[in-house]
Amino acid sequence: MPEENPFLCVPAEFGEQVRRRLLELSLLDTDRKIESEEGRLLLPLTKEVVLSQILPEMDTSEYTIGFREFSLILSGPRTVREALENKLSETELELLPRAYDLIGDIAVLEIPPELTDHRQAIGEAFLQVRPNFTTILGKKGAITGTLRTREYDLLAGIDKTDTIHIEYGCRISVDLSKAYFSPRLLEEHNRIAQLVQENEQVIDMFTGVGPFALHIARQVRAKITAVDINPEAIKLLETSVTMNRMVGLIESVTKDIRDYTNMVELQIADRVIMNHPSGASDFIPEACQLLKTGGIMHYYDFIGGKDPESDLSTKLINLVEAAGRRVHDISLIRRVRDSAPYEYHMVIDAIIQ
Repeated sequence: MPEENPFLCVPAEFGEQVRRRLLELSLLDTDRKIESEEGRLLLPLTKEVVLSQILPEMDTSEYTIGFREFSLILSGPRTVREALENKLSETELELLPRAYDLIGDIAVLEIPPELTDHRQAIGEAFLQVRPNFTTILGKKGAITGTLRTREYDLLAGIDKTDTIHIEYGCRISVDLSKAYFSPRLLEEHNRIAQLVQENEQVIDMFTGVGPFALHIARQVRAKITAVDINPEAIKLLETSVTMNRMVGLIESVTKDIRDYTNMVELQIADRVIMNHPSGASDFIPEACQLLKTGGIMHYYDFIGGKDPESDLSTKLINLVEAAGRRVHDISLIRRVRDSAPYEYHMVIDAIIQ
C-alpha cells in the first residue's frame, strides 16, 4: 500500500509565506513534490502539526491538514554529502557544515578552514540539492566594527547580498553586506513582541535592520524607537516598514545610543531591548537612564562557564547597581542559542527600579 504523508493545504496566495515558515521549522518534506489543486497548495510535511503553534499570527480557518501520497523528488543527489562523495575524501566529507543560515532566498554557510579549497564545490552542491535558493554565500571573517558587518564569498548562484526574509509573516529587508542580521533569533523576535503591552514606549537600542521593532509594531499598538549607528541598517528598516501592515508606530533614529540618550528626557521607556551580545554591557548606564522605574530590560550577552544563568544574573545585577539603579526582579533567563563551544548567546528579562 502506498505511503501516505501528512500535508498542509493552504490558499495559493499564502503558499510561499507558509512554505518559508515550514522550512524554518524543518517541517516541510523537501523530498516530496508540492502539489496544486484548484487554487490551493498542498505542502507535504515531515510530521503532523498544530496550526496554532506554527502559524499563531495567521488566520488558518481556510487551512486544512490531511494525509495523502506525494511524489518523491528522485532526480539528483538528496544531500550535499551525496553530491560531493566523488569529489571529497571521507575525512573531508565529515567536515562538511551541518548548520547554515537561511535568509530569504540566500543560504549562508560557514566553511571550515580545512575545506577552503573546496568552497565553490560545496556551494554548487548546496545549490544543487536546495534549488529553491538563488544565492549561496560563505562567511568570510568575523563580524567587525561599530556597524557590525562581515564579508562574504559568493559560492554559487546569483551574486547578491540583499533579500527579503519572512518571519511569522513579517517581511524584513536584509542586505548582509551592509547590516547584521541573524535568522536564528526568530523566536526571540516573536517572544519579545508578545510581551509588549498596548501604548508602551519601547526603545530598541541596537536595532540593526529592525526585526524586534517590526515584530512589535505588527502585533501591538506601541511606539518603538529603533536606534542604530549604521545608516544602512536604518534604511533597510524603513524599507521593511513600507512592506508590512503595522498597528504600532516605529520611529527610526540613526545615532549612537549614547548621543540619543543625551538628547531625550530621562526615564521615558517602559521597555528597552539590548540585543548587542558582544557590547551591550558597555551601555547599561544608558539603558538605566532611559528606563522608567519598574521598566523592563531585555539584555543579551555571550556567557560561558558551567552555570551561565547564575553568571549572567550576577553580572547584570552588578552592572545595574554600578549605574545607580537596581534589579527588582528577574522574570526569565534563557540560552537563546549556542554561539561557540561552551558559550551561549543568552537573554535575561529584568525589572529595573
